[in-house]
Amino acid sequence: MPFRFRLQFLLRQREFKLNEARTALAAAESFRMEIQAHIDRLREKFLAAARQLEGEQAAGIVAGRYLSLKNYMSVLEQEVFQFRQELEKADAEVLFRRQVVIESDKSLKLLENIRSREKEAYNWEMARREQKRADETAVLRDYRERGLGARRDER
Repeated sequence: MPFRFRLQFLLRQREFKLNEARTALAAAESFRMEIQAHIDRLREKFLAAARQLEGEQAAGIVAGRYLSLKNYMSVLEQEVFQFRQELEKADAEVLFRRQVVIESDKSLKLLENIRSREKEAYNWEMARREQKRADETAVLRDYRERGLGARRDER
């Protein structure tokens, strides 16, 4: 009779939940990295516009062009601010997803420890039963040999 873990269904369910939690964490981290990359691109655009403004100011800039570049830089700053807020939300989501993974992992390990202990107890019981059968077989064999030996002596 092979070992059957009585909570196998629950173990599989928790393994599935752990995999789901890991997938959700990976998605949250990916989304966070996308936001960070977008912020980095906006910063590069801002720095490029600032360099362009500085260069044009040194050569003498028309007021309309100056206002246009300043307005563009202001819009970029606003976008960076908005995406930083999104980044904070994404950071919170990543933290939450990490906690879910940790809790799911703990829950799974608890069941795995229970399964391990039950399997060890099962193996010990099977070894004990096998030893008992071997002992009974040895006793019966010894009894037969002695019984047959005694009958031969009587003849």
